[in-house]
Amino acid sequence: MKISIVIAVYNDLRIEHCLQSIFKSVNAEYEVIVVDDGSTNINIKELTSKYPACRVFTLDKNQGPAVARNFGVKQATGNIVFFIDSDAGVYSNTIGDIIKRFQKDSSLQGLTIAWSDEALVNNFFNKFKAIESNYLAKNVWSKAFGSNGSAIYKDIFVKEGGFDENFKTAHAEDFYFGMKLFGRGYNIELDNDILMQNSYLDNFFFAGLKKYSKRAFLRALVIYQIKNLQETSYNSKKFKILYLLSGLVFLFLLLSFVYPYSFYFALLSYLVFLWLNKKLYYLFYKKHGIFFAVKSIILHYIYILVVVISGTFGLLYARLFKKKNTL
Repeated sequence: MKISIVIAVYNDLRIEHCLQSIFKSVNAEYEVIVVDDGSTNINIKELTSKYPACRVFTLDKNQGPAVARNFGVKQATGNIVFFIDSDAGVYSNTIGDIIKRFQKDSSLQGLTIAWSDEALVNNFFNKFKAIESNYLAKNVWSKAFGSNGSAIYKDIFVKEGGFDENFKTAHAEDFYFGMKLFGRGYNIELDNDILMQNSYLDNFFFAGLKKYSKRAFLRALVIYQIKNLQETSYNSKKFKILYLLSGLVFLFLLLSFVYPYSFYFALLSYLVFLWLNKKLYYLFYKKHGIFFAVKSIILHYIYILVVVISGTFGLLYARLFKKKNTL
């Protein structure tokens, strides 16, 4: 069993670290396919020249990650394709363990692995997101498929049309494809024991606000447009409760300027929000101490609220412009 590792890259120097980590893999038959999505600021072929076993393809112009990844799959010679972002990394056993999971379970058709709680970059937001993402994979997510840490049989990927190339930016093309896979009954499992490392933005303000609000907006459009909506990582019952609570806190705080007693409802809602996230907050404290935990608790609420507000605008946009079932 051979796995083809597909990496779409656009003006990202971190591709070097990604490749370095992959080529330390053991107990695995694999190939690495890098698709340069029309980079203009850096020379991807030069950056990847240290790894002659790496197959590098260059698109004439930037066409978006869906196009780049689909192109990479077309070049794949393995029967399994594994998608990873150019700013991420794997452990030496990651690729081999993915292959073993497919070999062990003949009914398995796709696999998503978890992101480690160890940050690739040593700053506050990267540490925050590493712990939060690992926690979600182990405690909240039930189903997930994306473009950074997911593997699938190549023939299934091709049969289902790959990532929708109508999405010209990231954040929604893989979410939509995952929804389609689950809706059609494919056995896509989440394995929390196989880990990779992910890289995040250096800070939440203001690049993070832009990225995560855009992601929530686009994924809300996808959720609205899918006829047979499946419960996955982004719209699980646990997440919906958190969305509701964070929205209530914000709403009651606004109302408190007119109706002062509303502040107590906001406080009650926030206390429930804190209680539901107590395990996550303890991990913040256990991993990096009390000061880090306090900052993380504050940021976590803001982060969820951004998702709620942006997602709400996405649903309203879809509703107003009748975007139902068009993807």
